[in-house]
Amino acid sequence: MAFAPVNPLAAPWQARGLDWLLMPEDLPPELSLCVMPDAVPAAPVRRPQPAAPRAPRPVRPLPSQLQQEGQGSAPAAPAQAVRQGGAPVASPAPAAPAPEQRRPSRPQPAEQAPETAAPVRSWRPLPPHVWPAVWQERLSRTRQGRVVWTYWNLGPDLCEAQAPGKAQRSAFFRRLMQDLAYPAGTSTFWPACLPDPDAMPASPAPAEREDRPRYQPNADVFWSGVQALHARAVVVMGSVAARALGLPAGVRPLQQLRHRGTLVWVLWDVEFLLDEPQRYAAMLAFVRRALQQISRR
Repeated sequence: MAFAPVNPLAAPWQARGLDWLLMPEDLPPELSLCVMPDAVPAAPVRRPQPAAPRAPRPVRPLPSQLQQEGQGSAPAAPAQAVRQGGAPVASPAPAAPAPEQRRPSRPQPAEQAPETAAPVRSWRPLPPHVWPAVWQERLSRTRQGRVVWTYWNLGPDLCEAQAPGKAQRSAFFRRLMQDLAYPAGTSTFWPACLPDPDAMPASPAPAEREDRPRYQPNADVFWSGVQALHARAVVVMGSVAARALGLPAGVRPLQQLRHRGTLVWVLWDVEFLLDEPQRYAAMLAFVRRALQQISRR
């Protein structure tokens, strides 16, 4: 065993500071890492060079410092970043802020085009002094009541002593008022039509005799009379009277609606109830339930 200098094959070990090895003397030269007599001198060992010091990162000034610089002196040049082993490179300029996208504002109501709205016609009752004379005279002879009853032949029943079917209709209403058993003054009768000498000859009800007066409805005066009589509800009997008074098309018996600010109940015509007595019980029950609405007020 003897110490011997290492040959160039052991250059990695030389780089780590190994210069001598303790080797057996009888070790074959091809396995030995020591310097052989005819070997070339060992190449100088390259030791790693220390890395170049990195440039310190630029320190961003505080907002208070920026404010002081803006007041007292011109702003400093932007700091430059230094690449490792290379020339200094200017830092990229900050990107410009993207423009703010604004949503299109909706036009204010004043900016919008005005829409042509259909005018709403509000009905108002007519004062009695502008009514035809025949209606003024009938109003003076009609008592006030909480419920107004009307049907097409009510005009002839009030104006003609011998109107066809008047006796049967009068008996029907006497029975109905007794069955309802409401106090006197609850119901009153206001006609849907009255004689008018200037009216057109066409009449919803056919005339049996040529000398009978012709009857003309007047819806505006009728509903004005309902207000003048201080009625809370109107009972319209029959489709002829319903059409004459301007009720909506398609109304049916035993139906309730509100027309011109007044509660309206629609029943069958008196002649129909006289011909169909089996409908009387259903009509009476409907009227009793309906009258409860105004009796509670």
